[in-house]
Amino acid sequence: MDEFKFEIDRDGSFEADEEWLLFKNARLSTRGKPKIISGIGIAINAPREVQFSEGPDEGGSFSEGPRRLPEETQFIVCVATRFVYNMMGYESDFMDHVFLEAVDTRTHEAYGASALLADDSDIREHLIPPPKDMAEPETDHTNTTIGEVLRANLAKMMQLPAVETEYLVSASLDDYRSNALTVKLVRRKPSP
Repeated sequence: MDEFKFEIDRDGSFEADEEWLLFKNARLSTRGKPKIISGIGIAINAPREVQFSEGPDEGGSFSEGPRRLPEETQFIVCVATRFVYNMMGYESDFMDHVFLEAVDTRTHEAYGASALLADDSDIREHLIPPPKDMAEPETDHTNTTIGEVLRANLAKMMQLPAVETEYLVSASLDDYRSNALTVKLVRRKPSP
């Protein structure tokens, strides 16, 4: 297999709705997503800076610790994977097993979430299984390469504090680790 190579544009557009498990398709928008050039593996892209506004304290007036980032904050991380069918025993469901991580570079506190949490509608719970007597497909997928992409909002997925800091963001799938990117989290300045 070729060496894993990819390209990212950290200055591109990241503010957009989440997209869940978009299979690699030239007709679909891939704004902000890593472009895998060769090999197998996992890559991420994220903006250099994310701005937030402090929203209401979701924990109530007696909650301890800093407020959490409002879910409206656009802390978007774009993930792309490319693996061969049934590597690691996952058939074609690789993105279901991707784990996203954000480590505060100042406090070293780690936050993590499964990529499955990126979708609020919980589409996996509503899948209808095929009939038990359905014929097995004749296509041999042994050497089929599966490419998936995901745009996830870490402000929705993780309980990140609403404080100015830097995060080291990455993704993993079993022994495969993505590139790691630093994202600065800054408080949005009020409009004059």
